[in-house]
Amino acid sequence: MKLENKVALVTGSSSGIGKGIAVGFAKEGADVVVNYHSRKNLAEETVSIVKKLGRRVIAIQADVAKIDDVTRLIDGAWAMLGKIDILVNNAGISPEVPFLKVSEKTWDRVLAVNLKGAFLCSQAVARKMVENKISGKIINVSSVNGFQVEPGRAHYNVSKGGLDMLTASMAVELGPYNINVNGIAPGVITGTDIVPEGFMEDPQFNEAVLSKTPLGRLGTVEDCVGAAVFLASDDSKYIQGHTIVIDGGLSIQQYRRIE
Repeated sequence: MKLENKVALVTGSSSGIGKGIAVGFAKEGADVVVNYHSRKNLAEETVSIVKKLGRRVIAIQADVAKIDDVTRLIDGAWAMLGKIDILVNNAGISPEVPFLKVSEKTWDRVLAVNLKGAFLCSQAVARKMVENKISGKIINVSSVNGFQVEPGRAHYNVSKGGLDMLTASMAVELGPYNINVNGIAPGVITGTDIVPEGFMEDPQFNEAVLSKTPLGRLGTVEDCVGAAVFLASDDSKYIQGHTIVIDGGLSIQQYRRIE
C-alpha cells in the first residue's frame, strides 16, 4: 500500500472528487479526516465507506474560509489521529453568474472558499508539519479554469488561477522543509457539484466538450484519484510545484476535430 501509516485530511470530502480521493487514500492504507461544510449526511457516507476499508476515520465540520473553523479542524484532526501527513485542499464552489451580474458577496465567497481556504488550511497544516519534522504532502485541487477561461465563471476562474500560483509559491517556501506541494487540475468531471445540474445530460454541452477532447469522453472522479494518490505517495517525492492536468486533452486542442 502506497499510503500505509499516513494520515490524510481532505477538505470538502463529503462528495465528488474529495470523496473519491478520501476513499482512494483509504484503499492505499491511509487514515482519513473527512471535512464537510454543511452536508453531514453525505460526510457520514464517506466515513462509512472508509471504515469498511479498515481505516481510522473521523468527520469534522468546518468552513475552510474561516480561520477559527480551520484552527478547530486542524487541531481536532491532530488530536484525534495524532498527525497529518497529507493535506488535500479540495473544498470549492462555482456558482455560474455572468461577469456583469456577479455580486460582491458572490465574488468574495468564491475567493474565500476556493483560494483563502486553501491558504488557511495549508498554512495551519504546514506549521504543524514543520514543528513536528514531518515530510508532508500538500495537494491543491485546481481546475483547467485556472488557465483557460470559461464564460460565466470569472470569479471561479480567478480563484483557480490564484490557487495555481499559491501552489508554486508554497512549493518554493516549503520545499526546504521537505514538504511537497503540487496540484491537480481536472477538466469536465462527472459526479461533481461544480458542473451545473443538467449540463451532463445536455447534448449540446456534451458535443461541445467532446469535440475538443482527444480521448473522446468526459472525465470521472476515479480519473482524478490516481493522480492524487501519486502526489500523496513517495512516488512523487522529487516533484515540486507542478499541477497535473486531468482533462482527457481538452485544454490542448484548440479547434473542433475535422472528420
